[in-house]
Amino acid sequence: MGAILAFAAVLALQGCSTSNASDGSEPTPAGVFTDTTLTTHLEQAFGEAKACTQLSKGAFADTTVVMMPPSFPCRWYNHSCSGEFVTPNTIKLGSPYVWKHETIHYLLYLNTGDADPNHTSPFFQSCI
Repeated sequence: MGAILAFAAVLALQGCSTSNASDGSEPTPAGVFTDTTLTTHLEQAFGEAKACTQLSKGAFADTTVVMMPPSFPCRWYNHSCSGEFVTPNTIKLGSPYVWKHETIHYLLYLNTGDADPNHTSPFFQSCI
């Protein structure tokens, strides 16, 4: 029992953060950042959605992604969203799980002029 308490005390003292103060390095600049794995995931999923829809216009590099809270007010609906496409090239993203869905809105808009806000395209079923 004493060993468990000692171990718990060590964990409490260590905390779950790291410090660079002792190595003389500069602190990380303040701000909100994403890891490159998120960008890689979004780019890969964009490519999958584009390949599935076979819509020719549209590139991941041309999109603007705005990270939002998991649930945010929608412009188009009387409830909250976890993702939203805003013409001409912005995707507001509260959850990476809705990325392909919003990408399909973007691709439809570029290729047909209609983002299909009523979700009538079969791509919303077959390409997500």
